[in-house]
Amino acid sequence: MSRTRDELVFLPLGGSGEIGMNLNAYGLGPPDDRKWIIVDIGVTFGREELTPGVDLILPDASFLEGERDNIVGIVLTHAHEDHIGALPWLWPKLGAPVYATPFTAALLREKLRERGLLEKVPLTIVPLKGKLQLGRFDIEFVTLTHSIPEPNGLAIRTPL
Repeated sequence: MSRTRDELVFLPLGGSGEIGMNLNAYGLGPPDDRKWIIVDIGVTFGREELTPGVDLILPDASFLEGERDNIVGIVLTHAHEDHIGALPWLWPKLGAPVYATPFTAALLREKLRERGLLEKVPLTIVPLKGKLQLGRFDIEFVTLTHSIPEPNGLAIRTPL
């Protein structure tokens, strides 16, 4: 496959410019053969004055559902609800392997167990300061300071 048509695409589907509901996708490749990684897949919480009767709001992942076969992984940066809370609802539509540090994986397992997905979701534990190669994405976990154990930023490198 020719790499001359490669593009690197950033697709913010939630969390950008707001607090909550984080879901960002990165695509690499030509438009007709692009591979994707998803970084975080969280919820936001309804507010009675804005969304009466709504407890959780999920990001709209319908575009990624159409790219299901091209998603090489879902990478979680930390265990706050706005970063992992939508995974039990959206994973059946996306079906990609999930990568998380030990603490995040432990909390996620309980959420998956509650939804009957524990044995279905391929979950790989990444050590602190770990690295992943997902397709042509080279991902390095960068330890940060935050209000929860094992928070990370990601250094995502590609040929572009």
